[in-house]
Amino acid sequence: MPEFSYKARDERGQARTGVIDAESQTAAAAQLRAQGLTATRIAIATRLVDEDQVLTAQAASRVRREDVVAFANQLAVMLQTGVPLAEAISAYTRQSRGGPLGRIAGVLSDRIESGVAFSAAIAEYPRVFPSLMVSLIKASEASGSMGSMLERVAGYLGDEMRTRRQIKGALIYPIIMLVMGLGVTSFLVAWVLPRFARIYEGRDAALPRPTQFLLSLSDVVTSSWPLILLGLALLVALAIAAKATAAGRRIVDAALLGAPVIGPIFQNFYLTRVARTLATLLASGVQLKEALRIVRGVTASPQWEDFMKRLDQSIESGRSISEAVLDCPLIPPAFAQMIAAGERTGNLAEALERVADVAEEQFEDSVSTGTQLIEPVMIVVMGGVIGAVAIALLLPIFTMGKTMSG
Repeated sequence: MPEFSYKARDERGQARTGVIDAESQTAAAAQLRAQGLTATRIAIATRLVDEDQVLTAQAASRVRREDVVAFANQLAVMLQTGVPLAEAISAYTRQSRGGPLGRIAGVLSDRIESGVAFSAAIAEYPRVFPSLMVSLIKASEASGSMGSMLERVAGYLGDEMRTRRQIKGALIYPIIMLVMGLGVTSFLVAWVLPRFARIYEGRDAALPRPTQFLLSLSDVVTSSWPLILLGLALLVALAIAAKATAAGRRIVDAALLGAPVIGPIFQNFYLTRVARTLATLLASGVQLKEALRIVRGVTASPQWEDFMKRLDQSIESGRSISEAVLDCPLIPPAFAQMIAAGERTGNLAEALERVADVAEEQFEDSVSTGTQLIEPVMIVVMGGVIGAVAIALLLPIFTMGKTMSG
């Protein structure tokens, strides 16, 4: 006898899922009605599971961080007003009207009604819900403060999202300027220069050296552009492949943190994320060892990951956090002293939160300063390149009479 997976609602409207043995879908529906259930979907078990898994995986890949923040905020409000968790999630599912996170919320609601803890349910979707959120929810389940914890999660994820936007905003302008500069230069070399070259074609005119160099460069570009594009594509592919390796990541990380303008931006960004995440976890009752394991993955910097590993090892060996922090070159001495003072007084979470606040202020200042410095530098560099090309083109015109008489 085949097995059928079903989704149904009981007399109170609560969702029910399961597997039933029946000769056909009609027989399965009749059995469910006899049990007081109204079937909403019945299918052969393997087909239903496979289809649900595929659709849910597709939905998980389309969830934005903004959706997770809104989800946490809405659940926090409803839980704090006394709405049960399963009903709150079901309300969000109806409100989302079939959105990606709404589908996942429907699965979460079914899992919770079947007895699975909320933290365990969201842990099944690591691409949607970060490990920090899972750990905080797990801690709140033990303390009975899930409403306030979800509010804290939403605040943390919102701050993280705004910080990422600041990073992107600081980098997008120089990238656009660089692309425009390369585009204009390529246009001059590949299209304008060949037309100037026709003026001197067949003549023994003594062109200025800058003009001769540009004309030679133009000949190479126009005659070998397929090879040039292929070479650039290979370089990009090699750079991407190298960045995927541990050695490549370390080289990129060292270059970013050591750069004169963008280095302070990334340094303060990483420090803010590490300090605020660790402070949030410790203040929520998460054990230090578990908190360090989570914080290890909040940055994309191998140097910071190594520091978190050393910090974990030093604590296991009986050393204090302040000893490891004071020896770390990634943390400024003033911040290290604040953390050490917080550990001595038993207020480590508060000290880390204060460090995160100050580091965030410095991050915003470094973003503003970096943007102000990058703009004139890019303008000068672009103006210099384009101006040099233009001057090289105009130099022969000053001696046009002599050149044309040849």
